[in-house]
Amino acid sequence: MENKGKYIIEKLSRFAFTTAIIGVCIIGICPAFGAIGITVPLVLKLKNVEMSSETLSRNKKSLVAGIISLVMFVVDLIAVILLNNKFGLF
Repeated sequence: MENKGKYIIEKLSRFAFTTAIIGVCIIGICPAFGAIGITVPLVLKLKNVEMSSETLSRNKKSLVAGIISLVMFVVDLIAVILLNNKFGLF
């Protein structure tokens, strides 16, 4: 049972990292990717889950990429608002 729990933690960590990177790659258009990249590492940390050093490293990268993705989402919103006010494009 213990190995199955570690396997699930690894899969969650990989999923969070992948979604955070996707969020950065799509320039923050969908904030859900960044939110997942932030939420999973925070929940694992709050629950004091035992993780390998590789998983800890992946979670830190996921957290940073998720934050970058959400910041890019805010920049996208500001750009759309400015373009709409200036040129009436949207």
